[in-house]
Amino acid sequence: MAKVVPPGAPAPQSVLGWDGTDFYVLRVDATGHLQVDALTTALPAGAATAAHQITQITALQLIDDLRNALQSVGTDRLQVRGEDQLFSLAGVLSSTRAVVISGANGYVDSTPIPANRYGVITNVMAQDATTATVFHLYRNRHDGADVDFAIQYQAFGIGQSSQWHGHVFLDAGDVVRVYFGNALAGDNCSVNITGYLMTVEV
Repeated sequence: MAKVVPPGAPAPQSVLGWDGTDFYVLRVDATGHLQVDALTTALPAGAATAAHQITQITALQLIDDLRNALQSVGTDRLQVRGEDQLFSLAGVLSSTRAVVISGANGYVDSTPIPANRYGVITNVMAQDATTATVFHLYRNRHDGADVDFAIQYQAFGIGQSSQWHGHVFLDAGDVVRVYFGNALAGDNCSVNITGYLMTVEV
């Protein structure tokens, strides 16, 4: 509803706008505020644009990716990925396996290396607790194939152990296989391995 001008008040005036061709009455809202629709505006130098925002979002995402690579934000331990060459200490390897061999000059396999681990064998001990033996042959059994890495020729008495020191690397499922020269079927033989386990890069 239009307002009534009280007696004695100055007559209302309209402010006109010129577009270069015609005049237009400027509009106000119900509280008298001028209503302006900005069709175009010039941004000041350095003002934010959609392109700037995309660049900033990309940079922030890279920072977030680095943060996610930290094992713990509190201790800032960075997890680094190698190319199937990086592994780390997973635990101590210490195992004894004793079996009754099924044939003459038989063998005993050590406990297999667990899945997703490498085994580094640094010490092997082997013995026949039933029969005196004349040699102990050490083999690395990998993917169903045996590779010799040591042999000890000696008159081993009953229960006398042979011992090897060094470094042999085993994959998951691999074993150290020890043959007992002069052993008999039914002998109680054992193999003890010590070393350490390492994690596999994935």
